[in-house]
Amino acid sequence: MLARKKSSKSGSAIPTDWLEGLGRLLNEAYSTECKQNGRYFDVFGQIFSEELLVVVSYLSEKDEYLSPVTLFLSCDPDQMATEAKIKETQENFIEHAGLFFDELFEYQVWDSFEAAWQEVTHKNQNYFYKLSRENINATIEANKLLGEDFEDVDGDETLH
Repeated sequence: MLARKKSSKSGSAIPTDWLEGLGRLLNEAYSTECKQNGRYFDVFGQIFSEELLVVVSYLSEKDEYLSPVTLFLSCDPDQMATEAKIKETQENFIEHAGLFFDELFEYQVWDSFEAAWQEVTHKNQNYFYKLSRENINATIEANKLLGEDFEDVDGDETLH
């Protein structure tokens, strides 16, 4: 299960142009690190009635089994209530991704995080994030195979 809330069962895709744009932005901004590490950024997102989810993975170009670094970002429906709120949330998610990967590349600490949802306040808005070594593409494929009725036993509902 990718979503923060267990009730987030089926969502709709975030517009591809925005996801691809964020991926391009990250790959360009961190092109030196991408080349040095043989990696690239891949972005996935879904809109649920209960939350907005954006997932940014830093994946290996050559070895799909090499553990990625993945950042999950989530917000509640009130941050998607209007066009202005959506735009603000998108901008804040971009900033969060940049802040995280800036720190990752500066300190080269790849394994010092726990894959549990955390709450953070940014520009007077509450958001949620988690960090993991999950290969988001493999998770998406596994979820397709398991089907919609699959019950995730590790879901975390504590931060809503």
